[in-house]
Order: sequence, then structure tokens, then C-alpha cells
Amino acid sequence: MTALLAMPAAPALGQQTPMPEIRGDVRFEARPDAGDARSWAREGRTTVINLLTEPEIEALGFDYAENVMQNGMVYANVPVGGMTGTEAADAVARIMADTDGPVVINCASAIRASHVYAAAQIRAGHVSRDQLYTIDPGREWNQALLSRLLGETPGPESTQ
Repeated sequence: MTALLAMPAAPALGQQTPMPEIRGDVRFEARPDAGDARSWAREGRTTVINLLTEPEIEALGFDYAENVMQNGMVYANVPVGGMTGTEAADAVARIMADTDGPVVINCASAIRASHVYAAAQIRAGHVSRDQLYTIDPGREWNQALLSRLLGETPGPESTQ
């Protein structure tokens, strides 16, 4: 069975750490069903980063983490709610830096997934807001969400 990862601890407030290299072989997915992990494993995906919150995971009606791991992939949960700040993008960047192979990042609609990944790429200096089309062509980018994930406009529950 493959390891279950939790969201890595964020550095202490005010502490700067270098952003890791973030690979680009990422697929954004909406709310998973019980057969998705098998399909992703057959495609060669090695890691699933789940951005669903605990109530969203419970609403799936199956043990998502166990399903992913039984299909030979690494599972990580970085719960992203409406008030999440830079800690989500930084956690995804750290997980991806330690991952070998293609990754799936999922949430309820793929919006949080694409935005958290984009924020991680921007924070690492790999793309700018003007280059978001290279991450997810055709995506309508929610600038308010992106600003919050970048720490430009912290939400009330954010540690940023």
C-alpha cells in the first residue's frame, strides 16, 4: 500500500523558505467517483492531491484515500476551503516536489485544483498571471481566489 500524506506543516509566520521546483504533468479533476482512481492508475498517474474538505470527502460515500492507495498511487489531502491562503499553494508545491510521475489534483469542480496549482506556480516564479493560459487553456480564472491563494488578499481564517 502506498503512503498517505497529510498537508505538510507550513513554515513559521514570517519565515521564508525557497519554493521547490514544480513539474507540469498535472491533470485537474472534479469530484471523484469510485472508478476514477483505477482509471488514473491505468494512465500512469502516481499521485492524487485531494483538495476536498472533510465534509466533501464524507459526501463521496466511499473511502477515497483507501481507493487511491489500493490502486497503487500516493494520496495527499490538502483541504482547501473558502478562506485558504498561501498555505495551500505551498503545501501542493512541497508535495509535488517529492512526487515522481504524473499527478491528479482534484476538488469539487476542478476550480480550486487549477487555482491552487496556478498559485503554486506563480509563487515559485515559473509563470505570471499573464501566462495562466499555459496552465489550463480556456479556464476562466477567478482573480479574487487567485489573489487569496497568493496571499495578496488574505481571508479571515488564513494565517497569512
